[in-house]
Amino acid sequence: MTSKEICRELKKWTEEELEGCKRKTDSGITILTPDGMGNYDALWTRDFAYMAEYAGDLIPDALLQDGVEYLLSHQRQTDGWYPDRVDTHGTAIYSAGNPDLPCGEANLDNTPFLAIVFALLLDRVDADRAKELVEKYIGELRRGLMCIPLEQHGLVWNDPHHPHSPYGFTDCIGKTGALMMESILLWRACRMLTARLRAMGICDRDMEQVAGRIAKELENVFYEKESGMLLAASKDCRQIDVWGSCYALSVGFPLSVGCIRSIQNWLILHAKGILEHGQLRHTAPEEYWHRLLLPVPQGEYQNGAYWATATGWFVDAVAPVEPELAHKTLLDVVSYFKNQGVFECINGSYQKLNHFVVSAANTYGAAKRYLNAG
Repeated sequence: MTSKEICRELKKWTEEELEGCKRKTDSGITILTPDGMGNYDALWTRDFAYMAEYAGDLIPDALLQDGVEYLLSHQRQTDGWYPDRVDTHGTAIYSAGNPDLPCGEANLDNTPFLAIVFALLLDRVDADRAKELVEKYIGELRRGLMCIPLEQHGLVWNDPHHPHSPYGFTDCIGKTGALMMESILLWRACRMLTARLRAMGICDRDMEQVAGRIAKELENVFYEKESGMLLAASKDCRQIDVWGSCYALSVGFPLSVGCIRSIQNWLILHAKGILEHGQLRHTAPEEYWHRLLLPVPQGEYQNGAYWATATGWFVDAVAPVEPELAHKTLLDVVSYFKNQGVFECINGSYQKLNHFVVSAANTYGAAKRYLNAG
């Protein structure tokens, strides 16, 4: 199968999942939920941001704008935190998990993902509308970014004794201390926003400083020379973070050439242990998270299962040095989607939640990038 054929197949699945995940809110707008079968009844901030970034060409401007404003209108006024999700009735939930039994404090990635999708929206509207959106929302959005806890080096901090739920696709995992993936998300959100503001003649030195400190310190804190990979956290779960390392390379985080090469080498060397049907596990082969916020059996969900959500980042990371592996990874995902389904995650006979939107959308985004690069 050629790259064009892979991209065409993934586009078809993504279109189907996006259509299936539409739900009407009580206020009359349409939102995009995480799966195409109606198992969820809310707009999840990070899932929506992934859909917008990796499959934005399949989402109408009005649908994107309605979703962004739906999330922006539910800021928690006591501290500036934005929601993990907002349901169809307009109820905002700030922490992962059951509202009556949350996974720790509010997720650390809520506002960064919202800032990312807001920046993407600004790229889609005309100059006058962009100015209106910035004037209406940038102050509170900035407040939401600035209230995220940071440690002495400016990296995102998670108190081991009173933890927030971290990045939402590891929201059951007790990563504490300085956090790597979450810091990259904050860096990226600040960078994307300040670039759009600068183009409008607006300078935000605070957000620029936050991004600059993260760029300066992250490799020093998280790069493990022994393994050649980035670690997830500085306290609990100080382990190789496969997703985070791939994401860093995918989004162009400023790492040294030596660090980039060692990550690529590790990914290629361990590809068979971290991939299953082209889908990627969070941790090193046969390794599981040291601390959990909710019980997750080893080999399932966020604790050892394989996800298509992160496939594209792996492809981006290895394509410059092993294009054949990148192509095979995409081909393996397409084959699995065709023969088994578009699941949230898998592991052997274990399959969780068919018709998971970002499994299709994120892989479709990777296929487009790979096709254009070729």
